[in-house]
Amino acid sequence: MSSSTDAHAEVAPCRACGSPVFDDESFCEACGSEVTPEVPVPTSRASMAARPMAAREARDLGVLAAVTDVGYRRSRNEDAVAIAAAGGYRIAAVCDGVSSTAHGDRAALAATDAVLATLQRALECSERPGDADLEALVKDAFDEAQRAVLLVPSDDDPLGNVASPSTTLVVAIATPGRVVVGNIGDSRAYSLSAEALRCRLLTVDDSWALERIAEGTPPEEAYADPGAHVITRWIGEDTESWAPRVTGFEVDGPGLVVLCTDGVWNSFPEPVRLAALVPDGTPTPVEVAHALADAALEAGGRDNMTVAVIPVGRTVHP
Repeated sequence: MSSSTDAHAEVAPCRACGSPVFDDESFCEACGSEVTPEVPVPTSRASMAARPMAAREARDLGVLAAVTDVGYRRSRNEDAVAIAAAGGYRIAAVCDGVSSTAHGDRAALAATDAVLATLQRALECSERPGDADLEALVKDAFDEAQRAVLLVPSDDDPLGNVASPSTTLVVAIATPGRVVVGNIGDSRAYSLSAEALRCRLLTVDDSWALERIAEGTPPEEAYADPGAHVITRWIGEDTESWAPRVTGFEVDGPGLVVLCTDGVWNSFPEPVRLAALVPDGTPTPVEVAHALADAALEAGGRDNMTVAVIPVGRTVHP
């Protein structure tokens, strides 16, 4: 813990793990990395285009798509995403491995793989499930994700982390007319539309800041705290519960369901701001995913960033 009592001490994320580091500290207390002076990040279109191809991965199924990007400041991509079209349903799962735990990247991948296998198997082999059945399927998928992450070893992490692997998780099952979403941690799901009143956040973060706000702390004060984005529930060991918050809604018009990690929404938290980044015209899901990831890069690319895009209603444009 920092010994500084200066109320004006500067706080910045650790460049290895993203944990808060005060400007009078030489080492990150979360991961032990040496703190080095901040280096300006290039955010021009030219510098973005010059990045290695391996920095970004896109998955395009036509009817839905996803993009994951390591960003500018992380040594590895600890996000993971899985998408599929099964039995008339669109499935997406997005994870953000907890950077202060061992093998956060492997935890995220294990969780998304488990969710995809669980939901594909159920939706391709059964009769069309009812709303309650879909919610139960989402909960089953989280159970399988928990089992998978518990099998990820905690030794020999390249970054030196020793805490048990863990990850956030947000999942969506969608048809053109209905969407069911479940989440744990602070990866989010949004419903975006060309109509501002129909743009909304579908999930609730499990975070220190939101817990303080629920207790009466003003939002601006809660989010100014260095620990604001520390998650309070996750997939992995030592969590009080891995049961997701599950919500379902009827689609009332054309739009997009967007799942993303905090590397994206930290720069554009309000649904209307996120919707404004969607390209004009009739972009494909993968074009939308690239546009949102590009915007997060231009905003600094401080974290890994992952976006999954599912069109609902009549068109692919919100």
